[in-house]
Amino acid sequence: MPRICEEENKLTDSDWEALQCLEEILTHYENVVRTLEGDGQVRKRRRGFLGSYGNIWDVILGFEELLSKLEQYKLLAAGFPDAEQFRIGINLAWDKLEKYYSALDETPIYYAALALHPAYKWAYFEHTWDTHPEWVDKAKEMVYRVWRTEYANSDILSQADESDDQRPAKRRKFFSPFEANSRHMPARYDSSDDEAVKGDEYETWQGSREASDRRVRDPITYWHERRLKYPRLSRMALDFLAIQPMSAECERLFSAAGRMAVPSRSLLDAQIISICQVSRSWYRAGIVKELDPMLISWREEEQIHEGLGMSDGELAEQATAWLRAQGDEGESEG
Repeated sequence: MPRICEEENKLTDSDWEALQCLEEILTHYENVVRTLEGDGQVRKRRRGFLGSYGNIWDVILGFEELLSKLEQYKLLAAGFPDAEQFRIGINLAWDKLEKYYSALDETPIYYAALALHPAYKWAYFEHTWDTHPEWVDKAKEMVYRVWRTEYANSDILSQADESDDQRPAKRRKFFSPFEANSRHMPARYDSSDDEAVKGDEYETWQGSREASDRRVRDPITYWHERRLKYPRLSRMALDFLAIQPMSAECERLFSAAGRMAVPSRSLLDAQIISICQVSRSWYRAGIVKELDPMLISWREEEQIHEGLGMSDGELAEQATAWLRAQGDEGESEG
């Protein structure tokens, strides 16, 4: 009989329960990592929800989500008959998370991205790190230093140079698991007008809160719409919020471009490959609604523009002439 089938080597009900908890923990890790992979574009996903993956402000939310889950499973392990190995694994996972979480202090990017998200601001840190106010003070100092040295006195465009873009249509809101948990915190609401602020933009914005801030899902659009009211702060926010937390999307782009350069397409010009990849990216992001207009020739485009300036009668005459020409061509071939 194989040793694995011997009675003393069989898995008990307690062993299976521990394995199930381990599988659940690893699933949380997988969900967080997958959430951080992406291009940050808000669009409809395969499972039917509208959202974005690959957002820099989700990094801290992911760390807090995993630490919270480990705390829950640490308490759960106390009820196992023999859970010493399980508890050791959880403690090691906690230590590893703490190591990488502490590494966020090496750059203000992650703190700035979350602090400049209107749905969170510094209120999120003050609520989540309420037992460690020194952590909040350190993060605030790092972000404020960047604001004062790089953006507070920077040159800005005049309002005449700005154009008002059409606002995107309202979309149904969905939240990722750790996003939903992180928004359960006290909120302060203040009214806010549309005039350009005077004084320190950073302090003014952090001290105010619009009633709709908690519902913001796309901070990049939020700051683009407020670029006239907060010209310098919006530039800082967009610089940080546009950063991708992982290189996964770039690696996917490299792979997609590589699949185009197969032996049967060895004569494809690099510019053609670039155009195809850019068109694909724009189409997926919703920047262009259809690809057909991008693929027509310049002569066809000229004909389309000529037709736009014609009256109904002129269009009818042109269509009749074209049909007659097609008929004459068919008779000559016959």
